[in-house]
Amino acid sequence: MKKREQKDLLRAIPLGGHGEIGKNSWIFEYKDELIIVNFGMMLPGQDLTGVDLVLPSANYLVENQEKIKGLILTSAHDDSCGGVFYLLNKVKIPKIWGTKLAIETIKRQLNKNTILPEYEEIESRSEFPIGENFNIKVLANTSTLPDTYGLFIQNSSGNVLYTGSLKVDQTPPDNKVMDYFSYSQAGEDGVDLLISDSTNVESLGYSQSERSITKRFDEIFRDSASRVIVVGYASNLHKYQIIFNLAKKNNKKVFLCGEYLINKIQAGIETGFIKVEKNLIVSEKELESIKDKELIIILSGKYGDFLSALIEIAKQEHPLIKLKAKDTVVVSSNPPPGTARILAHTIDQLFIQKVQVIGGRGQGVHASGHIAQEEAKFILTVTKPRSFVPSHGEERQLVIYENLAELMGISPNDIHILKNGDVLELREQVARVANKIPAQSIYYNHAKGLDIDEVTMKERQALSEEGTITIALTLDDEKNIIAGPEILAEACSFAKGKDWRAFSLGTVELIKEAIKQSVERDEKNILNLKSVVRDTVNKAVLELIGKRPLISVAIQEVLKSKH
Repeated sequence: MKKREQKDLLRAIPLGGHGEIGKNSWIFEYKDELIIVNFGMMLPGQDLTGVDLVLPSANYLVENQEKIKGLILTSAHDDSCGGVFYLLNKVKIPKIWGTKLAIETIKRQLNKNTILPEYEEIESRSEFPIGENFNIKVLANTSTLPDTYGLFIQNSSGNVLYTGSLKVDQTPPDNKVMDYFSYSQAGEDGVDLLISDSTNVESLGYSQSERSITKRFDEIFRDSASRVIVVGYASNLHKYQIIFNLAKKNNKKVFLCGEYLINKIQAGIETGFIKVEKNLIVSEKELESIKDKELIIILSGKYGDFLSALIEIAKQEHPLIKLKAKDTVVVSSNPPPGTARILAHTIDQLFIQKVQVIGGRGQGVHASGHIAQEEAKFILTVTKPRSFVPSHGEERQLVIYENLAELMGISPNDIHILKNGDVLELREQVARVANKIPAQSIYYNHAKGLDIDEVTMKERQALSEEGTITIALTLDDEKNIIAGPEILAEACSFAKGKDWRAFSLGTVELIKEAIKQSVERDEKNILNLKSVVRDTVNKAVLELIGKRPLISVAIQEVLKSKH
């Protein structure tokens, strides 16, 4: 019987953005061709000391270098293009297709030793082939910054619609609305796989327009008795255009604080997406000549992080901005995942210093840049996907979007909750999870140019949290203990007091008994004895405090004299 010929398949693989908010990146692979869509970054948690950025792993791309045909960048969001500087140092990218704003942003991030590949700017409804197997159509989005797009990726094994980060803003500040027609047309042509933004899908209804913040900021600037300090993410360029317009209206000057923020805004000005009069923005040297009541400060931290900048001013540790009584601090961003308590404590410190704080939900100073539930339903309705992958979100957000998709009539069998590295195969318009590639996070220190893989970082975290215990003892050639065992603990918060002393004495006896039993069984190999001691101490510590510190065993042998 003749074996049935197996048709080629399209492989869609997320390198980031699943189970997390940030470092969005996808690979699409067909035969011997591979394209990359976005390569973003994520800000590290407060507990990751010495880490500047969290990035997708480039290992799979390095291993498949010869297949890479190009990189597409759908926006200048840091979670879409913030890791490109790293990627370009790992693999050779033949060509970049990217938004005008994203390309300009990357130019400002690259060091002198990194060469930007050939590039082509994309715009709404542009269409272009990549390699022999991919055809790309560009669909205009609306978001917190201009020049953002989705992609309709056409391939003989199926069509993929990748929305990127978006919301459905009917009144965007630049008056360039989402391309509803192209999204609907993709649905008519046939969307075999929809990959859509889940970041804000916990929110009911619709996301607010970026313009919704205008009235509240106008009131704040008009009524302020002293300086207004606006703290936000560097990428929120629509917001900063609104602030520039209102500053001019209220006869204020604007000081930009934060290198990353300045680069983003300058990229917006250079590309024509931000319009601002030259005398509106003032330099550091001009600050002393401007009255507090006439000054607006836009502040962002290293790599565009608003929280680090807010913490610095709250602790009076910022190198340029020192709080004054009657200042107004506007917290114009939602807290990063897992930082709500830190943000609340930081705001407490601001109140203690007699400054007015405006921020949080319902204050009218921030609008989400991502679709809420009714917008998610709209995307599902117009694109009519055969299969669906919620993306760009933490687990609960992915599942909520999954539930919405089921409500809209998509079969549970055709909805796929992926983890980074999962391989989704699309064959004859049917998508199924096949296997997995390594896609662990990379922890990056910019100053040292050092990247650390996820396994090593977890070991370091465990070491910092749980410390080390060293067991030292001396044996004669018969494996009798002639000195020790001594138990030394470093960086172990539990290694103090009467309980620890009692534990140490008891564990010394356990070690002696364990070695004695091994010798009696004629298991005298030093490596075996070290393992026995390590297991004995590990079990004792686990029973005492429920932790697993790093346990090191040092055994010295002393041979008896033959004389």
